[in-house]
Amino acid sequence: MKNKIRFNISLKIISVFFAFLLWMVVNNMNNPTVDKTFRDIPVKLLNTELITDSGQVYEVLDDTDVIDTVTIWAPRSIISSLNASNIVATADVSELSSLDTISIKLSTNLYTNDVESIKGSIDTVKLNIENKRTKTLALKTTLLGEVETGYLVGEVTTEQNLVRISGPDSIVSQITKATVEVDVAGFTSDIGTNAEIRLYDADDNLIQDSRVTQNIKSVGVKINIYETAEVPVHFNVTGTPQAGYREYGEIESSIESVTLAGKSSVLRNINSIEIPAEAIDISGQNEDYTTEVDIRNYLPENTYLADSAQAKVTVTIHIQQEISRKLEISGEKVRVTNIPEGFRASISELGESFDIEVIGLSSDVSALRAGDIEGTVDITAWMAEEEMTEPVEGYYQVEVDFGLPDNIRMVEPVMVTMHLSKMEE
Repeated sequence: MKNKIRFNISLKIISVFFAFLLWMVVNNMNNPTVDKTFRDIPVKLLNTELITDSGQVYEVLDDTDVIDTVTIWAPRSIISSLNASNIVATADVSELSSLDTISIKLSTNLYTNDVESIKGSIDTVKLNIENKRTKTLALKTTLLGEVETGYLVGEVTTEQNLVRISGPDSIVSQITKATVEVDVAGFTSDIGTNAEIRLYDADDNLIQDSRVTQNIKSVGVKINIYETAEVPVHFNVTGTPQAGYREYGEIESSIESVTLAGKSSVLRNINSIEIPAEAIDISGQNEDYTTEVDIRNYLPENTYLADSAQAKVTVTIHIQQEISRKLEISGEKVRVTNIPEGFRASISELGESFDIEVIGLSSDVSALRAGDIEGTVDITAWMAEEEMTEPVEGYYQVEVDFGLPDNIRMVEPVMVTMHLSKMEE
């Protein structure tokens, strides 16, 4: 009886085992384990502050923070419910190796216990870690295009003139310039705009790297656009050359006019630029005097030079020694004019001929011809000088006017005695 019972228990155990096997076979046939591949799975880096807080920056190499393919093995009923968003890929910086690599850990956020296996095409994230560097650069403005003809660009200002950049030392050390670009083509009035800041190396290559940060990305720019006008420059001179020398001829200058820039309301009232006499002093000079004048010191208010090359002007004042010359004048060449009505006038003390001595520049004095020179005693002019309203008879010492050019003068005046008398009725 006991044997029969034991036999029945063993039989029951064997039956349960085979039933389980049968269940497993049937279950695998109905819900078998299958695999599924997902692409471009991002890897989340954990504890990156362990790098950044130590004054360093990192770069992921070879796009190893994205797994090309991840394959999951799981029952068919499970895997059909999974998608790429259910895959969790992490790399913990605290586990950084000496080769600057971090192992990737893969899991799912759904049916975690039912997934039999998960594997990626790569298993590590590769990093490049280097020191962080900060640099401050002066902002410069680059203008593109040309303003309208007759206008030019004046003052250019930016709201801020410095930009601070930070990033990997290998990149930041290459950056030498920070500029903003503004297109001024065709403009005739002031420009106000906001421009993006661009970073360049010494060879003017644009540097764009997401690891480089800036305290400002753009800046406000104001550009003044001025109208232009060409105006003459007039030079004035002060001082007297050395005794026996005289200034002569036109003042020579390296430019006769300059192009001014400014607002139209200002330019319309400017006809010339006057260089004051104190800017050119020829006192004591005995030869041609050349000096340099900075036009910018004498520009009208709120105007500018359109061409900076016109700022410094070379000015030459011609100075020549005077000479004297004696000329013999015939006494007949001297006459009295504008004799008052009812009066007669005569002069004496000249004789048949007499000498006059003149002084002036050689070229002027040499051109004089004695035969062409006539002397006059203008009674009307003489009376005006003497403040006489009515002629009065008598003898008077008067000066003879020979009508010499303004650049020639007499060494000594020629004086004669004039007799003024009434005519008999």
